[in-house]
Amino acid sequence: MDNVRAYGAGLAGANFDKNTFFKKPTVLFRCAALVFGLILWYSVSKGGWHKPSDEIHPVCLYGKSSSTCSFATAVGFFAVCGAVGLIVLDAKMDQISSIPTRRRAVLADLVVSAIFTGIFLIGFFTFWSKLSAFEVSEGDENPIKTNNAKFGILSALLSFLAWGGAAFFAWRRYEEGNQATHEPNYDEQFGQVSTDVQDGYGYGGDSTGIGHVGGAPAQSSYQSGAPPQNMQNMQNMQNMQAMQQPPANPYTQSEGYGY
Repeated sequence: MDNVRAYGAGLAGANFDKNTFFKKPTVLFRCAALVFGLILWYSVSKGGWHKPSDEIHPVCLYGKSSSTCSFATAVGFFAVCGAVGLIVLDAKMDQISSIPTRRRAVLADLVVSAIFTGIFLIGFFTFWSKLSAFEVSEGDENPIKTNNAKFGILSALLSFLAWGGAAFFAWRRYEEGNQATHEPNYDEQFGQVSTDVQDGYGYGGDSTGIGHVGGAPAQSSYQSGAPPQNMQNMQNMQNMQAMQQPPANPYTQSEGYGY
């Protein structure tokens, strides 16, 4: 049981290996989400606005909606914070000894990743439609630069893919963690034992050999020192021994899930 992993992490107190850590798919997706969030934040905050020549204040290139530009910069900022927080949480997983705490951490990872996936999907279509609907006034003499706004749209799409990948692997880790920590109870192990075995004395045969006269042959009794000859009872004994064996754990002798 020393090699059993729970929710994608090793046993508490394991040494942190940065080379292995940064090769995990979830960490790679989160690092990508962090980079794309920075690009979205910078692109919209610096180049998502246009200053008309006949107006005092700049307008947002996304449909002249200042709330859309503010939403884009806020989403990019919180995406960076969320990616950093989840990376730190994943790095601390090996130091968490409580299985329920690990379960809650993985569940929080799954929820946060799924939320950002939905937000960036909505943001991508919103930014795209509003940029295409932007119109310039006839008297505006200032040139329009939409490169940064287009980079914001692209970064929103890539962020959707990055957070979606992180959410998928978080779901896989959550599901496999539930399977690794599940153990069958007594009823599941012994509920199907044959009634012949349950009613007997556990010697591999029935009660006819104990003080019984004129019934079964002498060699069928345990008093004669010979093994029982009843094939049905021997089969029941083998079935009972097989059911007493602990279930094979597919997560032992492995290096974890790699998520």
